[in-house]
Amino acid sequence: MDIAWEELKTWKKSSYLLVDTRGKTAYGHGHIPGAVCLEDVKIEELAASKILVFYCTYGEKSRETAQSFQKKGISCRNLTGGYRSWLWAENEELSREEVSRYDRQIILPQVGIEGQKKLKHASVLIIGAGGLGAPAALYLAGAGVGRIGIMDADAVSCSNLQRQIIHSMDREQQNKALSAKETMEKLNDMIQVTAYPEFLTPENAEEIISDYDFVLDAVDNFETKFLINDVCVLLEKPFCHGGILRFEGQVMTYVPGEGPCYRCVFEEIPSPGQVQNCSEAGVIGAIAGIIGSIQALEAIKYLLGIGELLTGKIYVMDGLKMKSRIISIGGKNPACKVCGKSPVIRSIKENEGEYQLPLRCVSYTR
Repeated sequence: MDIAWEELKTWKKSSYLLVDTRGKTAYGHGHIPGAVCLEDVKIEELAASKILVFYCTYGEKSRETAQSFQKKGISCRNLTGGYRSWLWAENEELSREEVSRYDRQIILPQVGIEGQKKLKHASVLIIGAGGLGAPAALYLAGAGVGRIGIMDADAVSCSNLQRQIIHSMDREQQNKALSAKETMEKLNDMIQVTAYPEFLTPENAEEIISDYDFVLDAVDNFETKFLINDVCVLLEKPFCHGGILRFEGQVMTYVPGEGPCYRCVFEEIPSPGQVQNCSEAGVIGAIAGIIGSIQALEAIKYLLGIGELLTGKIYVMDGLKMKSRIISIGGKNPACKVCGKSPVIRSIKENEGEYQLPLRCVSYTR
């Protein structure tokens, strides 16, 4: 009844037909070349001239299917290990270890083997290795994003550990970007992590951001948030903004040509003391974990080209009341200084005075 892929390869292709039992959606997102979808065919008509070889994801459910047709007198086999056995043996871009590591997301129809290849060849820059950057970095590393940059000039302190889960007690006073890199590489040694133990400034922002496919804004000061936005708009780079305070959080995503930017909504950098930060008002660590994870999800969806992104809208969460809502913000603001009808910010370096960066650049939550 069972047959391994290695043995099946020795058969003449004209003597058998592969039948995918996983359903149309999974079949459409990736299947063994030459296979037909069980839902699209009549088995009795196919069985006249060929041996049918059934397969599912792991070769377990398809065995039951093969047995049921065998009882009807149809000549069939079951592929041991299913679709995964073929991936392990025939895929050239992903190693067997990679297929095993990312197995639980590869079996998702929205990801599949082609989606995992996209992630492997993609790059994400995380600016801020604090409360938001920590969970985002861990989940992007775990998902197999091939190249991740992590940027932060701050050092790990004891008060960070309540929410910045990528760091540990033995790394106090170590640079956060370097600490994050160490943890990410221990989680997944199959990706490339670049640490930037420095501030994001008008002098270095364009050069660094231009090297990545997607950017995460995980910082805690508005000057840097506006700098990230403006650079990404000018370079036509997508990015995801995240913000947290007390028990609340928000997320929005900018995609060039598809919706408003951060400056369209918030317009100008608040005056000092106008808006409290987490060191003044406090924050619960779990909120940082939730919002940072949503940012990672937005990056993954963008890189895979799946689902609906938070473009033209803001996701807002109230953790105390356990309520969330999505606020529609529509299209671009015609008066936006960077992407409006008459933009005045055309060069970051020519508008350095717009970003009065603090003396100490910190992660989103201190």
